[in-house]
Amino acid sequence: MEFYISWSHSDAKYCDYYKECPMLISVIPDNKRPLRKLNTLPNKLIIDSGGIFYRNQNKKTTVEQIFNLQVDALQDANNSIETIKLVQLDIPMLDKRSLSDKYQTMEKNLYFAWEYMNLFTKSRLPSNIQPMAVIQGFDGPSVQHSVLELKKMGYKYFGIGSLLSKNSNEQLSTIQTVVRLVEAQYLHIFGVTGINQIYEMSSMNISSFDSTRPTKAAAYYSVFYSNPFRTYILGTSRIAKSGPRLFEPLPCSCPVCSINPYDIFIPSPRHYMKLRSIHNYYHLRNTIQNIISQTERTNDHVVPNVLRP
Repeated sequence: MEFYISWSHSDAKYCDYYKECPMLISVIPDNKRPLRKLNTLPNKLIIDSGGIFYRNQNKKTTVEQIFNLQVDALQDANNSIETIKLVQLDIPMLDKRSLSDKYQTMEKNLYFAWEYMNLFTKSRLPSNIQPMAVIQGFDGPSVQHSVLELKKMGYKYFGIGSLLSKNSNEQLSTIQTVVRLVEAQYLHIFGVTGINQIYEMSSMNISSFDSTRPTKAAAYYSVFYSNPFRTYILGTSRIAKSGPRLFEPLPCSCPVCSINPYDIFIPSPRHYMKLRSIHNYYHLRNTIQNIISQTERTNDHVVPNVLRP
């Protein structure tokens, strides 16, 4: 299971610090030609449509406009990026309440997916670039319908959308429904925030997920540490937020703390927020790797059904 850091133009340049650093970038206005802003390119890349951004800004855009922005973003790519997934434009279901609204949105998303696949097929992009469909559904049958229709269109890679509006139990239930329909090795989960979710996804052998958590925590004056995973608020910050506060750095081997561990404790300006992000990424990534290792060890000790009496 791979962790993609969700990145925007003003965030820390994670790839400068970590050799293998999968990244998700959305084609929003501030991210025009995003790869040329990076000194080092990610080893794997997902280019998202920015659907949630355009919805929140009440900006209408077409499937073709988004596809062209994604292709434009690829101008600065090179062979160092092993795989690239382009995510179809979708309409999030976050504010859909009535059954008719939900159904109409699901059908519109399927039409967008069909239009997107046609554009992708005509473009004849290199083989390491593949389209990713977004599964939008509001219950088990609607999710199943979406997956079957998307498969008919020729999609191999899938992402699950609109999970942010669901509680953790509903999110896991949706993921479990999809895993019964799509091979987990082809499934990406958008916008993961919880450690418990990561444990569950690892046990399902989900291919990948993305998160903004290292950046957002740094922006709100928080630092991560691992083994075990924990979060502290900077003791020097004035933020009115509950939780344990830390005034001195703990032992840490991240690229920032290896030079000056006190840098992450300086609340501002933004330069220090970026350093906190790099630090937080290190500890979240370590935690994810530990979770994956635990899952693998557990699976190694599970007796296959064929061997059970």
